[in-house]
Amino acid sequence: MSTINHDNYISIYDGIEVEDALQTRISDIKKTLTIVTELDKWDYRYADEKWTVKEVVQHCIDCERIFSYRAQHIAREDQQSLNFFDENEYAKTSNANARKPQDLIKEWTNLMKATYYQFLAFDDDVLSKTGKIGDKEFSVEKIGFITAGHSIHHLNIINERYL
Repeated sequence: MSTINHDNYISIYDGIEVEDALQTRISDIKKTLTIVTELDKWDYRYADEKWTVKEVVQHCIDCERIFSYRAQHIAREDQQSLNFFDENEYAKTSNANARKPQDLIKEWTNLMKATYYQFLAFDDDVLSKTGKIGDKEFSVEKIGFITAGHSIHHLNIINERYL
């Protein structure tokens, strides 16, 4: 998360509530993954050294879990430090290409729903709480927008480069 411009993710959802951002993305993602399945593109790479669609989806699952934990960590005022992670190292050890596409779809869909309900339970006071991740400060709400925007960013890449 350290070298990524989070503002790009957040700006996707200007003017709406974080809960709406987390919910509205689910149907769009499911539609795109249905097309990936219909075209049998799960193992496709658009260039050498790029991730397969399975690896992109697993990356989104991994990030969703990490972002969700970070939001919970800050919401509950945990004082332990949080650090960034290396997405490429996670991808190397994910074993995503051995997974069944329907399992990836189900896991990600259910995880997105769980994240939506997690944020639905946060009131305005909780959403405004802040904490540090690495050397940067984030609010719970900002993490929610980053979570939603990150998945849409990768959805757009799948649509533009893989399909």
